[in-house]
Amino acid sequence: MTQANDTGATLGLPEGLTGEDLLDIYATMVLVRTLDERVWAMNRQGKAAIVASCQGHEAAQLASVWALRRHAPDYFLFPYYRDLAVLTAQGLTPNESMLGFLAKDGEPLSGARQFPQHGAMPERRVINTSNVVGTQVPQAVGWALSVKLSGAPTVVATYMGDGATSQGEVHEAMNFAAVQRLPIIFLVENNKYATSTPLHKQMAIVRIADRAAAYGMPGVTVDGTDVLASYRAIAEATERAASGGGPSLVELDVERYLPHTSDDD
Repeated sequence: MTQANDTGATLGLPEGLTGEDLLDIYATMVLVRTLDERVWAMNRQGKAAIVASCQGHEAAQLASVWALRRHAPDYFLFPYYRDLAVLTAQGLTPNESMLGFLAKDGEPLSGARQFPQHGAMPERRVINTSNVVGTQVPQAVGWALSVKLSGAPTVVATYMGDGATSQGEVHEAMNFAAVQRLPIIFLVENNKYATSTPLHKQMAIVRIADRAAAYGMPGVTVDGTDVLASYRAIAEATERAASGGGPSLVELDVERYLPHTSDDD
């Protein structure tokens, strides 16, 4: 019988991923889902002011962190408001998350003075200073430019929903990153709704990844609920960025199980 600590090759896993990694990913996924469900219930009890659920997005988010860990010499993340699993994987504890949702002193990102999961934890490789849709993308590109100019081996990843890709500053950021061949990955968590606007009313194309060719970068669409498929795609993009090959766009096809936020139901 195959043991959980067998090598990835024994289990037929992507390069760099082991059975132990899969157990860690699964345990983190269960933790994040449990925390998310609890915080949503606390919102309904009047205890948590606002919640943007990550339910349905967890596999894609965790696959991205593991791929960067295994395939980048160093990495830095610019997540968005639905990325609780990313922050948890980067060391944000359930207690620290609760401090943010309940606006309590000691929350490490912003001292609970921001939207939950917003602020900066540079020691944990995370910055997310604004929940205005798409603003983290040009900020991430600026970080990637500084990385390239300094000669650091860092790969930057920035996360967004499908709605953010309709924002002008996101297009500008992707174009600039491609022209400058910056070490950045654009991760689009496509749940098919921008707040309440369905995808077909946002854009005339079916796949957001198709836009990548216009910028001169690779683009791929994968099942974001499949950890291994997501890991493979992001690992490839990570190696490309780390080797000086420039940016990539990875579209992660996911589902949003709950309303846009607890204020939009």
